[in-house]
Amino acid sequence: RSAILATPAATRRPVRRLLAVALTWAAIAWVPAAWAEEVPWLYEVSVPVADQSASARIDAAGEALAELLTRLTGLASVPRNEAVTRALAAPDLYYNQSGFERAGDGDGLRLRLQCTPRAVLALIRDARLPIWRANRPAVVAWVVVDDGGERRIVGADSDHPVIVALEERARQRGLPLRLPLLDLADQLAVEPAAVWGRLSQTLEPASARYGADIILVGRVQALDEARWAASWEFWVDGGIHDLDLEAAEPARLGRAAADLVADELAARYAVLDRGVRRLDFTVSAVGSPADYAELLRYVGGLEFVEQVTVTSVAGDRLGVSLLTAAQPDQLLELFRLDQRLFPDLINDAPGGSIGLVWLRR
Repeated sequence: RSAILATPAATRRPVRRLLAVALTWAAIAWVPAAWAEEVPWLYEVSVPVADQSASARIDAAGEALAELLTRLTGLASVPRNEAVTRALAAPDLYYNQSGFERAGDGDGLRLRLQCTPRAVLALIRDARLPIWRANRPAVVAWVVVDDGGERRIVGADSDHPVIVALEERARQRGLPLRLPLLDLADQLAVEPAAVWGRLSQTLEPASARYGADIILVGRVQALDEARWAASWEFWVDGGIHDLDLEAAEPARLGRAAADLVADELAARYAVLDRGVRRLDFTVSAVGSPADYAELLRYVGGLEFVEQVTVTSVAGDRLGVSLLTAAQPDQLLELFRLDQRLFPDLINDAPGGSIGLVWLRR
């Protein structure tokens, strides 16, 4: 006991820091969460265009901006309020690169736009729409089709209308979707019966190679020559969300699956505009100038944060004040999704602030 009491503070501090890190990692391991990844193509939109005339380009650019607003807000149908209507009439203000290209499927001409994040986010704030940030959980889709013959898994190389529509709608909604390669590794690990039976003990390990921890499972069946049915189910954070439907055209079944996932994720992670508020945080483990710069770069880059102010610096603890539309609980969930900031289980935060630990990379 006397040896412990006599331990110098300089020796105790590293032990305390190690304990804080250990408890933080314990918290990370205990809470099941999807890991987010930045969607690299989020601001790149390609839409059909009639021809290369100025009027056709403006019309197509307006459609592209409308699609981008759907991606960034999480809303399948974006309200046409005054700010949105004005922007759709002048879409040139919201992109910095454009070009025409022939569709790979020979389906005509397309206009590809690279939109400007700052301008589009300013529009979303002006229109008081939700903001669903660019870091999003990736989804892997296991789909089995029964068209009257044998059941088979359809993957990345499939041209089945359900898969084509699923991929197209996922991109329109800003979902990072992956389909299995169905190579030898997949064939050995997953049989059609495992997908049809939604066997998580088989599908979860097989999905790990695709870096996605949201699993979408689909059972598609031809009822007759003019009718299809699908049963969709996806798993996130231990919960199950499902949808059963029938349709005359199989493409509708794929679009519905993408909407099912996108609607749920947007409901969880999109930040609604209920007015900007100030939130104060005390962040530990900011141990170097590089940590300091990276923390401010990360927080300042969040689409729903309008201003970042450093209020105090004490050792490896940083006081940070944010102006944001996010609610405190939702902000903590979004931090957790990014795997950068976690609740501080060791240090007490000053009154009125929220204690966090910075996880360097």
